[in-house]
Amino acid sequence: MKKMTKMIIKLIALLLLLCLLPMAVTAEEEKDDKWESFLLICNEGMNNDKGNAGNTLMVAAMEPDQGRIHLMMFTWDTFIDYEGYDVPQKLDMPYRNNGPEEAVKVFNENFGLNIKHYLSLNYLNLASLIDEYGGINVDITRAERNALNGMVASKKIRLQEQVAAGELGQTVIDMLAQEYYLNDFGPNTHLNGLQAVGYGWLQYDSVYNCCQRDANVVAGLFHSAGNFIADKVALYTNETGVPTDDYARRLINLDEITEEDYQFLRDQIAPIFQMSVNNMTEDEIRSITLALAKIAYQAEREGASIFDLIKSTILPLEATQPYDIVAGAQGHLIDKEANIVAVKEFLYTED
Repeated sequence: MKKMTKMIIKLIALLLLLCLLPMAVTAEEEKDDKWESFLLICNEGMNNDKGNAGNTLMVAAMEPDQGRIHLMMFTWDTFIDYEGYDVPQKLDMPYRNNGPEEAVKVFNENFGLNIKHYLSLNYLNLASLIDEYGGINVDITRAERNALNGMVASKKIRLQEQVAAGELGQTVIDMLAQEYYLNDFGPNTHLNGLQAVGYGWLQYDSVYNCCQRDANVVAGLFHSAGNFIADKVALYTNETGVPTDDYARRLINLDEITEEDYQFLRDQIAPIFQMSVNNMTEDEIRSITLALAKIAYQAEREGASIFDLIKSTILPLEATQPYDIVAGAQGHLIDKEANIVAVKEFLYTED
């Protein structure tokens, strides 16, 4: 039973990864054909589809036959070529201008990819999604805890101006600040949605470190969602047979999934789509979800966790170098060809 529960957690984490990063792709090179790639964009504004900076831009490539997942995050202070501009622009500029469709288009043009699908959501919806699955646990240092609380204090000061202008109520502001304030730090510190998003976007030390925190938040969400749904579902196959103890969970045979079974799994991940803007069809969600559910289960049966094979990185290659200055803006000028090679090698290499 314990082994089955662990398998369910990892399966649902995989399904969440699909839905948080839904981006099917067919790369130009033949070796890339068996990989599927996904994009997630989050922003710190109030809209889901354009406006403020896309602070989170993650790409994942998945090879179902091998059970491999490669997670790549790009720093938003990367300078890219952007048609219509005389000088390079930051990676988040396309999103600011015309939303996720533009972000995907320009990203593809700069890094030699053919991404087609996306999921985009704002920070409040991301926080709500995290809360939907019970929050997350991360390792947070004292310095990070203090920086997070300092962010809360600075935001509260600005929000007080809105209170004075009659735009917001004082009670709302006090509740928001209380929700954010964090007393604890150390390994496995529990964060609610607002705290998690704030932690993921801390930039007090560097953008690079901020991106690492952001990736930790997403990983924490995978785990929390897996735990949440593992209490509701018990998977099996014709080979393994029905579990002896189901603990009142729904039994689903992966070899004979019914429409009701699929809809039950689909309902568990419904908040992801309700809180975001995305361009996946229901057929795409269905086929990928069911296929990867079977892959994840088979990996568990063979004694390997599909998440043991996750490989992650932060790009561009210049992400840790000193800033360049372009038209008064700080960021990283990149070797475009070298980064195209690095992107494809990371996303589509099986080793």
